[in-house]
Amino acid sequence: MSQQTRRWLSAMGLAIALAYPGAALAQPTREAFDAQVETAVQHAGFSRQAEDFESARRHLGHVLNCIVGEDGEGFDAGWGHPCDGLGQGIVVDAEAHPDHADLTAVLRAVETLAREGVEAETVGGVRAAAAGVHALLSVVAEYGG
Repeated sequence: MSQQTRRWLSAMGLAIALAYPGAALAQPTREAFDAQVETAVQHAGFSRQAEDFESARRHLGHVLNCIVGEDGEGFDAGWGHPCDGLGQGIVVDAEAHPDHADLTAVLRAVETLAREGVEAETVGGVRAAAAGVHALLSVVAEYGG
């Protein structure tokens, strides 16, 4: 590789780092995973106990946003994002967990159930999905913790 090519690549790397300041430092961490799971468990509990449809759906939307992270498929800023600043999303930060491979199937099930829950048409449907999400995330918290 020529000196000119190395300089050009270095300049491009610097430009990317300046344009996206957190990108180079954003690595999945166990702490981020744990904090997001804890927050998602709390909001799944809020959803399953909500008395009205909008509250139940919004809190389950919070959970889905915590699961997928801001850059994930299905993220909806309109629901709010209680995991903002805690990490990159549970599924992303799970990579830092030593038992990541063991948690993958459960996390997939949680994500699928949360997606179906926010699409439910009744408060009972949302709350039932939230109860399942809460139970599965509690398993993740216990097993992962």
